[in-house]
Amino acid sequence: MMKDAGLLRGDVARRAGVHRETIRYYERIGLLPRPARSRSGYRLYPPEVVAHIEFIKRAQSLGFSLDEIRQIIQLSRSGRSPCARVRQLLGAKLKEIDRRIAELTEFRQELAAFLEELESVPDQVDSSAQVCALIERSSINITMKPKSSGRRE
Repeated sequence: MMKDAGLLRGDVARRAGVHRETIRYYERIGLLPRPARSRSGYRLYPPEVVAHIEFIKRAQSLGFSLDEIRQIIQLSRSGRSPCARVRQLLGAKLKEIDRRIAELTEFRQELAAFLEELESVPDQVDSSAQVCALIERSSINITMKPKSSGRRE
């Protein structure tokens, strides 16, 4: 490969710390533009694609889904600043975290009270038909909503 011709997918993957198939996936879903091809058909990536993948990974570490990252990138590619959208998304994520913390705090209190209650309950005999009477005795129900389904790669 010639130095000025571009980077091969394996080189990009190594430099960005991702799997080669992740790069193809990012292309397929529109996070990365399709690269140029060599005469022999190899994908040739510009060096800045490594920074682009690092941006995607950094955004994921902040909790952005790939769909949200695509929105941010599309705003930027269209010449519009994505900053207002980023603030809006981060604000929503913060509210969701606060909601989940409140649910977990409530669940922790219920679980601690239940454990304290169980301290006075004797162990069941091994021949019992029940799997574990302690669990069957519980009236605690987890009411937490499932985590957002935004796919993360």
